Amino acid sequence: MTGAFAPDSVATAPREREWRWFVLALMVMAVVTAAPAWTPALALLGGAVRLLLPIEQFAVLVLIAIAACAVVGWWQGGRLSVALLWVSLALWVLWKLPLPLRGYGSFMRGWSLIVGASFGLICLTTRARPFLGRAVSATALAATVTFAGFVSRSSSPGTFDEATRMFAVEYQRRVQETLHTWQKRTESAVWRSFVERVPSAADRSEQLATSLESLGRFDSSRLSGSLTKGQLLLLAPALLCLESLLALGLGWASYHRSSRVRIGPPLAELRDVRFDDQLVWGLVVGATLVLLPTLAEWRVAGANLIAFFGSLYALRGAGVLSWWIPDRAAAFVPLALVVMVPVLGADVVLLIALAATFALGLGDTWRDFRSGAQMRRPGSLR
Repeated sequence: MTGAFAPDSVATAPREREWRWFVLALMVMAVVTAAPAWTPALALLGGAVRLLLPIEQFAVLVLIAIAACAVVGWWQGGRLSVALLWVSLALWVLWKLPLPLRGYGSFMRGWSLIVGASFGLICLTTRARPFLGRAVSATALAATVTFAGFVSRSSSPGTFDEATRMFAVEYQRRVQETLHTWQKRTESAVWRSFVERVPSAADRSEQLATSLESLGRFDSSRLSGSLTKGQLLLLAPALLCLESLLALGLGWASYHRSSRVRIGPPLAELRDVRFDDQLVWGLVVGATLVLLPTLAEWRVAGANLIAFFGSLYALRGAGVLSWWIPDRAAAFVPLALVVMVPVLGADVVLLIALAATFALGLGDTWRDFRSGAQMRRPGSLR
């Protein structure tokens, strides 16, 4: 199997029966979309979420994905009224968003529509492909169209200067809102009382606030392609594509739970996640662009390729781990990571987890770790 799903035909594809993780995913979608309105006590955490999601209106991306799936379902024999309902709802929400029709607001609307249209087109033309293959192809097509649009509008060598500055302004706005909200929190009597009891809390919160400010900082002198520590803005393209994949997956699952028309097999369990091994060339190209001194102007592009494809391989590695670990012990793995956070720090724990899953996912490209691994999973409840 080279995809994220078994090669079942659309006509005989089984229906989704797992609701626990789906409902949890919907709750996470609602929570992260509402990050700007989080309570001041969680302002810094909300600020981190807002910087990790280039398009903070995540629920809108999911809605566009559902509309795209509904159109594909109508084309394959579903009801036209259902497709019109979802498309109308998606367009109405896009129009009513409290965002200007320029700058970030224009980009957000355009990218959402391009991703949705690309996904619908890919689904119509490649019906036999699994979801992950369709989603990656749709994201690549959307990125290509967006790139062509920027090139056609730019008359100078700095093709992405306009886009970078647009996101820089947006990121700075989010950071300023976060720090302003947090400042109100630190001025409250409750916070001062808490700091008196736990003096280290003030230092940690100050470090986190400084880190957020650094992540959202924009330095125009660094636009030539060099990587600067703390500039999360430079990885916005990779984060945007990853966010789009998540939105398409949640939209796919939502559509199949609300419609009888199947447009593909259900999402696989984490332990069954695979994809075409040829995607490893994305990592190879990215590493080449980053490491070769003669290609210094393309280091940002290389870093984005590594971030995007590296995340996919980390997901694959997590699937390998979930295959090996017995189901009875699976719940203790995230608990152990949480316990390690106060000891090693959140950044170190995250780095260790990503490095381990990435190494397993990349190694699974050459050696199928899950072949015959069922015998090494004692205690499995499946």
